[in-house]
Amino acid sequence: MRKILIIDDERNVRLLIEKFLDEYEIDSLISVEEALKKIVENKVKYDLIITDLKLPGKSGLELIRELRNNAYECPILVVSAYVKPEILSEIFKYDKVDFLSKPFTKDELTKKVKSLIEEQKDSFDKALRNANKYLELGELNKAEKMIKQMFYILPSSPIPHYLMYELLKKRGNISLAEKHLKAAKALDEEENNEKN
Repeated sequence: MRKILIIDDERNVRLLIEKFLDEYEIDSLISVEEALKKIVENKVKYDLIITDLKLPGKSGLELIRELRNNAYECPILVVSAYVKPEILSEIFKYDKVDFLSKPFTKDELTKKVKSLIEEQKDSFDKALRNANKYLELGELNKAEKMIKQMFYILPSSPIPHYLMYELLKKRGNISLAEKHLKAAKALDEEENNEKN
């Protein structure tokens, strides 16, 4: 299940977003500081972050800056009533960031969320195609870069582990390759159990 983090100091807004996005696994926080602790320190991965701009302590914009400085490429949807042109232009300097004005409808929110998450799936598929191509060509460093990108985009997917197994086998690192194969099979099993 896709995982979304909501950061908003208004409880009713958090509850509304949770209600609108009930098919996702949701974590809810009220400050950027809490979010950074969870993401940067505790290494929790999300498929999407939804944040307000005006928050107690650090702002939503500061959150975006800090996440991108830490190479955290997760898509971010800024949901705010606070809209100044200079703030918007600052937000859109960053990749995979979109904006939705408050108040919003369920339809507006779900469209934005789906497009940001789908864009991420497209990035995964593109990295997968490139990783396979580079493995076939024997360009192992380029393949490794693509595989690491896939790990980042979908950490719970078995696919990057299978590819890393192939890559490490080609490099002769059999013991580490076997660990990736084991991880891939475990994730595969987990995925199948969730479906049944």
